[in-house]
Amino acid sequence: MRRILTLFGAALLMAGCSVYRPYVRPAVQADGLYGPGVAQGDTASIATLHWSELFTDPDLQALIRIGLENNTDLAVARLRVEQAEATLMASRLAYLPSATLSPQGQLSSFDGSKPAKTYNIGASAEWELDIFGRLTNSKRRAKAALLQSDAYCQAVQTQVVSAIANAYYNLLLMDTQLDINRRTAAVWEDTCAHTRRGCALARPTGLPWRRRGPANWLSTRPY
Repeated sequence: MRRILTLFGAALLMAGCSVYRPYVRPAVQADGLYGPGVAQGDTASIATLHWSELFTDPDLQALIRIGLENNTDLAVARLRVEQAEATLMASRLAYLPSATLSPQGQLSSFDGSKPAKTYNIGASAEWELDIFGRLTNSKRRAKAALLQSDAYCQAVQTQVVSAIANAYYNLLLMDTQLDINRRTAAVWEDTCAHTRRGCALARPTGLPWRRRGPANWLSTRPY
């Protein structure tokens, strides 16, 4: 009886042993972080908005959806997230007991006699106790890898959305500039036409315009 109690006490002591201590976040004093007399306002920012709420142009939203569906880097990042989720699930299932079955069959015959059938079924079960925190640390590592993969996926998605939006608005800017240049060229054409008609009526002012007017008009034409 004394031996049983000794073994039971030793098991309890070993169960309390742990190589790694659980992380305890230190207390952070946030009062007066932005200086005295500065009131903390709303914590909402542009980072909390979905890209569809930030970019409301239907054409731009369609382009962003096409880019997100066909971007290779984003697809790889999503696969990494799925891999990290599977690893985390496997680390959680490691706490459960495991069972193994190994059935076997054999036929044997000697000198043309009737074959003899032999069947054998082996079974084993095991359950690993997390005495030194190996399973717990494995689960924490898998959870950290999942958070890292998810953050990387969000970063890639943000980069794709910003690149498409930047290119879209640059094209709109260039289209607007082209339209302004075309209208400016049309105004200069009208101005040249009126000036030529004026030159035909007043010869003394014709020579300076022939030197100055066409050059100004050609400098504004879009090519």
